[in-house]
Amino acid sequence: MLQSSLGFHTMTLDMSLTGTDVYKLLLDFIAYSKTTALKMYRLKEGQYITYSSPNYLPTDVKIYFDGKYKGIHWHIYSDDRYSGMVYIIETTINPKFLAGITDYLAAATYGDMNIAIINFNNESKKISSLLGTFNDYRIKRVDYCINICLSDFIPICDPELIMNLIKRSDIPPHYKEWTEYDDTSHRKKSRPESFYLCSNSANINYYSKYLQLQNRSQENEEKGFDPIPQETIDASHDIIRFEVQCKYFKTYALNKKAENSGNECSNKYKSLLAPLTCIEIISSYYEKVIGKGDWYTLSEAVQIIQSKNFNIQREQRYIDTLKYVSQCRSIAKAKASYQENELLAFKQTLKELADLNINPVTIPREWNTKYIPNFLKAYFNKLMEDFSNFNILNENLCAAQGYVEYCERYKKPPI
Repeated sequence: MLQSSLGFHTMTLDMSLTGTDVYKLLLDFIAYSKTTALKMYRLKEGQYITYSSPNYLPTDVKIYFDGKYKGIHWHIYSDDRYSGMVYIIETTINPKFLAGITDYLAAATYGDMNIAIINFNNESKKISSLLGTFNDYRIKRVDYCINICLSDFIPICDPELIMNLIKRSDIPPHYKEWTEYDDTSHRKKSRPESFYLCSNSANINYYSKYLQLQNRSQENEEKGFDPIPQETIDASHDIIRFEVQCKYFKTYALNKKAENSGNECSNKYKSLLAPLTCIEIISSYYEKVIGKGDWYTLSEAVQIIQSKNFNIQREQRYIDTLKYVSQCRSIAKAKASYQENELLAFKQTLKELADLNINPVTIPREWNTKYIPNFLKAYFNKLMEDFSNFNILNENLCAAQGYVEYCERYKKPPI
């Protein structure tokens, strides 16, 4: 049975409030914090420090539940872009946890939202009427994701090796890889456990869930939260997550698309979180970064090309491109070495290799593995196989129904 899952994991909502309402709201938060494990922090000189005084109105406050993670926290800050001072309250939620499902390994789906919204409204009502209900907020950001369980598709493979392969993928136009300064090498480097690409409209992150949970557990303890259970961390060993963090500009476009399709609700969550939308977003960005083809060793890819009986010039062009990508150690680095007509020719060759179901990134010979499938394609194939056999986990039921709709809309074969 398929352990991988597709959907989303966190989302950020916001609404505007007046300074007077924010002052009252902070008083309500302070009163509530006296009876619960709620912690409040205000920004001072670039750092967040404990906030507990109602005698003044800070410009930036973050509010968390201490101890066990409940899947919800708040951020209140001033916004002076408009006439007069306006405050924004952002609420970031993890629908799985907010629905009472302590699951770090499965993506949230549309089916989780009913209970998550009820709990959101109940929690808000306990604190202050000024927090309103879920429908009073607009959706500012959604993090769509697919959690790939490697053991669903390949027998035994080290997730760190898979990340090494993924980090050799393409970087789309207008994206830059996120890096940070490394004290040892004295230069900026990306984190070894993730391939993190940033742009103004969306961030793309492909990372090892195992390594991420190890870091998150340590951060939780530093913030006063409970550490993540070691058994949960261990269970995540084979999971890598492809995540598309749709920021304001992208969610605004998705909202307008929903509105043009007849969704007149102020909160477009039924459109933004629908299984079809999740699949469209993830498929689009996955293809831009990872591509459509499967991974092969260089020798195996060459054999496939030679078996097609292309003319010698075309065959050599494909083989030379595979060798050059291997030499450069990534598609992005190879692409960066070309300009104008040469760049256009390189991109055309990549497209033709994708049509042959070959990923230009090749598997190192020393791995002793000749073939690794395109994980997204393999997921959809296995998803539909389980769906047709009535052997599917609840977490994947929404995705299966969404994929059927996706295939019908884009006239793709379901398997």
